[in-house]
Amino acid sequence: MNTIILRIGSVFGRLGTQLLVLASLTFLTLPVYSAPQLDCVDGSNSVHCGAAPSAVFDSEGSLWVAYVKDKFVLVAKSIDAGATFLKPVAVNELPEDAEHNGENRPKIIVDESGIIFVSWTLKTSPRFTGEIRFARSLDGGFSFESPRTINDDNLFAGHRFDSLYLTDSGHLYLTWIDKRDLTAALSEGQEYAGAAIYYAVSADKGASFSKNYRVANHSCECCRIAIAPRGKDSIAILWRQIFGETTRDHAIALLSPEGEVTGLERASYDEWQIDACPHHGPSMIVDLQSDDYHMSWFSNGDAQSGIYYARYSMEDKKPIDVFQVDGAAGAGHPILAAQQGALYLVWKRFDGERTRLQQIISHDAGRTWSEPTTLMSTEQGSDHPLLIKRQSDKALYLSWHTSEYGYVVMPIVEGKTAATEPAVAGQDNRAENTAFLPFTVQTLDEIKTRFKGREFLLGLWSIDCPPCLIELELMAGILESQPDLPYVLVSTDPIALQDTAAEYLEDYGLGGRESYMFADSFVEKLRFSIDPNWFGELPRSYFFSTDQTFRAHSGIVSEELLAEWFGW
Repeated sequence: MNTIILRIGSVFGRLGTQLLVLASLTFLTLPVYSAPQLDCVDGSNSVHCGAAPSAVFDSEGSLWVAYVKDKFVLVAKSIDAGATFLKPVAVNELPEDAEHNGENRPKIIVDESGIIFVSWTLKTSPRFTGEIRFARSLDGGFSFESPRTINDDNLFAGHRFDSLYLTDSGHLYLTWIDKRDLTAALSEGQEYAGAAIYYAVSADKGASFSKNYRVANHSCECCRIAIAPRGKDSIAILWRQIFGETTRDHAIALLSPEGEVTGLERASYDEWQIDACPHHGPSMIVDLQSDDYHMSWFSNGDAQSGIYYARYSMEDKKPIDVFQVDGAAGAGHPILAAQQGALYLVWKRFDGERTRLQQIISHDAGRTWSEPTTLMSTEQGSDHPLLIKRQSDKALYLSWHTSEYGYVVMPIVEGKTAATEPAVAGQDNRAENTAFLPFTVQTLDEIKTRFKGREFLLGLWSIDCPPCLIELELMAGILESQPDLPYVLVSTDPIALQDTAAEYLEDYGLGGRESYMFADSFVEKLRFSIDPNWFGELPRSYFFSTDQTFRAHSGIVSEELLAEWFGW
């Protein structure tokens, strides 16, 4: 039996015409879309103008989408599978800073009686603090009850990356990443790696929740949690965990409504040694024939690198049928779904010019897979893909938000490609620059030209990355003794968040440094322009020598490494 080793200590305005939902597709045929009017400058609350949508079909086949726009969590209904939407309803009456990125988005569930459950993470400060929020609608989405905070510790600490699941028995689970134990350890002068996984359960359709139960200490701080059922009233969860000192692989556990945690085991063996935020959460669904679990995840480990699939055997307590789905740089964010006996796996892949949604299918429970086909592609920024099932017609749908097409809901037809270039014009999402310089696909070449014949250090960081702050503090100390160190900072956050990013740099005395922020929503293209082999983990450092070759490091950079690079 394998035992788990935990580290102890140390976008669309008024829509003229909408995307046509394709009922059938032919191989290598361009999709026939009508062009929406891509205009979100009028403050429209359309789902096309929002961010980080999650979607679900109800028992009657209507589509419900939860998303964030202007500090409101909105819910919109469609009775034609996303071709048109009714006027959205705000879940929160008062504005609040709801998290809205690929790994941290609002969640929505509609039960058979029509009750709508919504959860999200309220960002309470730029210092990775937050609250797990929940609200429900008892009148079919016309209104929502006042939002409630589900974490019960009353601490100004990190509670983020919520996941929501409703079992067949009606138990409603909320899981999240929690830093209360980190806060407690630090107050006692103790070391604590990462965060923890917590959950709460409602047995009365969201009217009340249990106390908070801890699943495990020392989880990764910034990846989504995958949930799948275990019987009628329990669940299994899959998350990225810290093993040993800096190994960030995955763990699995079974959770009961009473707070009992069983089956806690290691679920992947990639040996990703990194003290940073991968920002890549896993996907998991149950195998209805065996009660095993189908998993897909991303890693850049020493043993396994890329997107992988495996079936986690509950009997053997280990992953089996392990398969590398895509090992190319630019591949990420896989999602799994099963429908009508087939297993579907969809992921993003950026090739330097376009992001393509790739798909493979298995008819033998993951033992063998089809060749990849392309569902859709874009030359602009895009969200992570999601897969949703509609039981009224036994169909599987792609849910995807892009800057180019808005919010797309499209049926997936087995063995056929929906693919490539819907005939609509894109929009430029670049923000105006004030405090930060805009980082575009040409920026690194411009920096290298200015530093021609000289060494320099490029530091990549994010306001949503706790290890990045440790590195900023470290670099601030080094710069006190090495004030002429050629150090260029690049925040991978959108430049619209420059006020928050500026606060960070000022706090660490780095406000006067040459600094950039990502100025294009097509982040994959920006990352590729820096390094095609960079998967997005943070912090990330690049040392450029006088001949402009570089050496890269993921995780918190050390003074010793800098001394080696610069020859101090």
